[in-house]
Amino acid sequence: MNSVYSTSLKKKLCEDICFNHASTINTARLYNIPLKTLEKWITAFNKDVHCFDSSDEPSSFDFKFIKDISSDDDYSNLSNDDLKKLLMKKDIEIARLKKGYLVKEGGTGEKVFITFSKKNSK
Repeated sequence: MNSVYSTSLKKKLCEDICFNHASTINTARLYNIPLKTLEKWITAFNKDVHCFDSSDEPSSFDFKFIKDISSDDDYSNLSNDDLKKLLMKKDIEIARLKKGYLVKEGGTGEKVFITFSKKNSK
């Protein structure tokens, strides 16, 4: 049975357990939350104290779009070779995003892989 808990409740319970040394088992029983679920919240909270600071609105994305998708891109003046190169670059970027990392050029001009997702890739 899947339940949705607010981020404010998650943050409150994790703060009570981590900072005030409340009992994990008693807190889980008191709020009728599975112990494993509460332990996962505590693990996430210990890794990043601000992980539950976001709003209570459910979100299906862990990232924000850098550029809005617009329909004003005009590809009519590009040759077939240019279109193929552009399509290949976009396919590569999609594959990188699916794997959970971005590529930027570092200060030395070499490519640097940056992970932007906190989730496990499995």
